[in-house]
Amino acid sequence: MKLMTQRILAASAALITLAGAGFAEPVTGKVAEKQVFSPTGSEVEMLPVAGLSPESAALLQQVVGDYAYYAAAAIAPDEDILKSEATMLVANHHSIEAASAAALAGCDKVRQGGSPCVVAAIVRPKGWEARALQLSVEGTVALVNDYGKKGERAMATSAQTGFFALAQGAGAQTAAVQACNDKGATDCAISVSDAE
Repeated sequence: MKLMTQRILAASAALITLAGAGFAEPVTGKVAEKQVFSPTGSEVEMLPVAGLSPESAALLQQVVGDYAYYAAAAIAPDEDILKSEATMLVANHHSIEAASAAALAGCDKVRQGGSPCVVAAIVRPKGWEARALQLSVEGTVALVNDYGKKGERAMATSAQTGFFALAQGAGAQTAAVQACNDKGATDCAISVSDAE
């Protein structure tokens, strides 16, 4: 089960990289607001990891539960999760796959050898189900509060980093992509767009 879960997460992360933005065609603001989850509720799923004690798993679950979705915790199986610098928690991504890929990359970069890092926990919105558009907590709040209701407007998102940007007025799509990329992403694309 653990190996299958890890392979699924790795394959999903690879697809995100190949797909660039990882999102389907842009949707309107009205459709987007119906697609996103509430920013206030989340749930933690602990994944089976060989050798992770019940006590350590319970502590990790408690810590990860405070992180904004989509989040993931990766650990080095051969190191003490409480003392290891390789224990990596990342949050506020636009998907579990992206959060898991970031956590694994960070963990593997600093682990002291031994087995490769594995994802031990994920955080997603409460009542999660697959949807065409997924946004981080911050992205969801920005969409609902700041996207606007009239005129040309757009939201660009980065599937790999969790960055996003909003723009309004003429050239909103171009401005949103540029503002998102300026934060340090290289894969920003329009996820939400309205012409009027």
